[in-house]
Amino acid sequence: MANQLTKTGDGLALQVTKPARSAGLVEETADGDTIHRSEVVAYGFDDLMLVIDRDPDRVPMADRAELVALATQTTDSIHRGIDTRIQHSGNGYRVQVPTTSTGFYAGDRVPCHAAPGMLVMAPLDASVGKRELLETRRTQAIDTEYDG
Repeated sequence: MANQLTKTGDGLALQVTKPARSAGLVEETADGDTIHRSEVVAYGFDDLMLVIDRDPDRVPMADRAELVALATQTTDSIHRGIDTRIQHSGNGYRVQVPTTSTGFYAGDRVPCHAAPGMLVMAPLDASVGKRELLETRRTQAIDTEYDG
């Protein structure tokens, strides 16, 4: 089941422990101690949020721009983006998300999907191209790895 958006002091946040690990946005020792939590940009669109690693060595700026443009075309919208970081939350991790005009509210259940350096969040019934965004990022990551 998808996690619920919760109110925090700064707005809304979503528990993203497993997807953040899958996306490489957190790194842990074998004992489970955190050694890295990414600084990210969380972008808001109608019925869609993207969380992208801000480290240009992990997600180059050209790749980030392509993903934001694709999300904008897919949703025919773009709203506020916020600089944040993956945060500790209990035994896992969460991320702050934009709250302005995205159509998301505290209590909403929002599935979260991972690709290298990126999370895609959208309701199950959303018509946005989640799969296309994930596939685009996976291809970018392979191309970056090949070029490097």
